[in-house]
Amino acid sequence: MPKNLRKDLQIAKEQVQNADAILLVTGAGMSVDSGIPTYRGKNGIWTKSIQIGQDVYSYDEISSLHMWKTRPELAWGFKAHFYKIMNELSPHEGYYELFDKIKHKEYFICTSNIDGYFKRVGFDPNRIYEVHGSVNYLQCMDKHCNIQNGITEATCLPHYDPNTFLVETLPKCTFCNNMSRPNVSMFGDVEFYGKPYEYQRKRLDTWLQMLKKQNKSLIILEIGCGINPHSLRMSNGKMMSGEWKMPVFDNHMGTIRINPSDIQDDENTIHIPMGAKTGIHNLFNY
Repeated sequence: MPKNLRKDLQIAKEQVQNADAILLVTGAGMSVDSGIPTYRGKNGIWTKSIQIGQDVYSYDEISSLHMWKTRPELAWGFKAHFYKIMNELSPHEGYYELFDKIKHKEYFICTSNIDGYFKRVGFDPNRIYEVHGSVNYLQCMDKHCNIQNGITEATCLPHYDPNTFLVETLPKCTFCNNMSRPNVSMFGDVEFYGKPYEYQRKRLDTWLQMLKKQNKSLIILEIGCGINPHSLRMSNGKMMSGEWKMPVFDNHMGTIRINPSDIQDDENTIHIPMGAKTGIHNLFNY
């Protein structure tokens, strides 16, 4: 291990130990060691073409709201296949090691991942903000139905033909019998029902206010966030993208970034150039 990296790990470890609270911010890179591909990173699924029969699609095309409206049987088939992969895989050791190390500290998790792995490991659901929604829930295609009835649990996924990716039947809303869709934010998705995650965001805001009121120190631990325009990557206490999804954390001690690539010279940031599982292990055990 390079001398500079050893030094950075030691400083980062001391910061985590000395902090009263940890804000954990994660992107797709957090689950790569579980076998789930990233989106825009190296070998990311957004960079690949997807051939289904004679047709070729980009990931953002096949996962767009437009596709759900025009070819729902294909949109559902592709998403069911992707969800099947997520559900068959498991959170890697780094998730469990992280849980073991911070479960008795003040913490809050902000993640753009929809896989629900933090909940599966045992992290407190009331301390998780799923910015882009969750694989665990469905919403109705009728936004008025969503406003009136909310979301439902995704208890089972539709069966699909692995060759054509077409589903046999379209899931129906339990309230109005219109088609159900995943409660996740898609491309061009002006119909994403985000109310449940607004409540999560409010809990995050309350937590942050509590830290300020009690004058508690906060360290930001960012894992697997890339440099794409919608990433949760932090820059001196605020989202690099400047989007509204996260509040500004102006009372933080600094940021520890675990990411094997996408190195940036951000103020008050220690970059650990490792994947999530290896980086977590080295941070807490070095």
